[in-house]
Amino acid sequence: MKRRALAVVAVLISAGPVWSQDSGIALSTAAAAAASRMAVAVPSPAALTLEACLAAALAHDGRGKAAAHGVEAAAARFGQARSSRYPSVSARMMATRLDEDPNFIFPSTGFAVPAGAIDVPATLFMLPANALGPGLPPINVPLPVPGATVQIPAQTFHVPAQDIRLMDKTLFSGSLGAMYALYTGGLAGARIEQAEAGVEAAREERRQTLAEIQFDVTRTYYGIVLARKLHRVASDTWERMQVTLELTESLYKTGSGRVKKTDYLRHSAMVDTIASMVAEIEAQERVARAALAVLIGWREPGDPEVADLDFPPEAPSAWAAPVEHVVERNPTIGQALAGLAALHAGITAARAGHLPKVGLFADLHLIGNSYNAGAVTPQNKTTWAVGIGVEVPIFQGFRVAKEVEEARAAHRQLEQQLAALRDGIALEARRATVAIDKSVAQHATARRAYASATENRELHVRAYQDELVETKDMIESQLVEAVLAAQFFRVQYDLVDARARLDLLVGSVATGSR
Repeated sequence: MKRRALAVVAVLISAGPVWSQDSGIALSTAAAAAASRMAVAVPSPAALTLEACLAAALAHDGRGKAAAHGVEAAAARFGQARSSRYPSVSARMMATRLDEDPNFIFPSTGFAVPAGAIDVPATLFMLPANALGPGLPPINVPLPVPGATVQIPAQTFHVPAQDIRLMDKTLFSGSLGAMYALYTGGLAGARIEQAEAGVEAAREERRQTLAEIQFDVTRTYYGIVLARKLHRVASDTWERMQVTLELTESLYKTGSGRVKKTDYLRHSAMVDTIASMVAEIEAQERVARAALAVLIGWREPGDPEVADLDFPPEAPSAWAAPVEHVVERNPTIGQALAGLAALHAGITAARAGHLPKVGLFADLHLIGNSYNAGAVTPQNKTTWAVGIGVEVPIFQGFRVAKEVEEARAAHRQLEQQLAALRDGIALEARRATVAIDKSVAQHATARRAYASATENRELHVRAYQDELVETKDMIESQLVEAVLAAQFFRVQYDLVDARARLDLLVGSVATGSR
């Protein structure tokens, strides 16, 4: 019964004027009311177009903002990787206050001198005049000194401990260092390639996110259009069924007896069912409007109003897309290709562990201290050095070999996953294309069926007032019209949905329909 009731919901999507000869005034009034609603069904000046909703959603949705920040972070990582191509320069300054002057204690020691002899040669010593006093001696007196040999016994000389002050306790120091990598075994280039692939992956992820936002907004927007159509036609059907219920009651009470009480009760039950379904469809429309309000960040009073009154035209040729084009443009495939490039660079980075690293370095050191001796002589207060360094890996326990093996295995794994992903995206593209072709093919036939059902319902209503058809046949004609109307609107919505899914697969982001 529940499924039958849901089918009845679709029944309520019949529209069009209803009139008869016996109930001309009532039926004409219902038709006029329905026509009046259709005439005023124009978009409000404040109604939102699809383009406006897409622009608002892309500006508001946190997913898009997060994806944009992801691109910024990836670009920053790329800049970090590129920094390895430039020399690095660093400066350091420091002021230090010690509790006391640092010193160095030179320990006491002894020097052993062996026994020996010193030969003193003969010499002539001249005593100058007046050397001993005035007039003594009165003239220079030569004094000969004979040669001799002086014997020196073995002995030890002791040197006491020496407390040597190194510097003043207040010390200022500064250094300036620079390094430049001449050769890294391909590691620097591989890191740059990985970071560049990360930027590309982040961009593809952002494109995927924006396409998802567009997909959600498009389906919700035209979901409101569908719900509004269903609600409007359901309301018109309910009013029309109320009028035909009055006709059934009149024929039941005053007619020829062909309309029985069971016919009246069946008709009354259907009217009440349709009334409950009108409320359900209205609730579905409100839910769709609330969903759109969340997507676009709506802050105005009430729910947003959509400007479109109907679905976009078929235009099948404008929506055709080869499967190969969809696979090539798919953002998920783009992310996988970027990951494959990063893993390929990872193999090069792993192999760099086997290769030497060569770099230049330069250092300048400055010392500020009030002391000019010890360890802080003027010569030691300013020093610099330049040189070249080479690091050659010899043995690391087979770690680098296993890192290379891991990188190659991860690359092969992603290659297989990418092949499976391509097949999956191709299948989804074929499904979307088939869905578009199916909806386009159904569109014309569903429209003709809807028009025939409307004409059939009008004929049954006219015949019913002359008691030429049974009550159940008249009700069935309205049910058939409603079912076919629902199918027609559903075909239109399915076509929009299939187009949106194809756009999602391609990752295209537009501000309007094609």
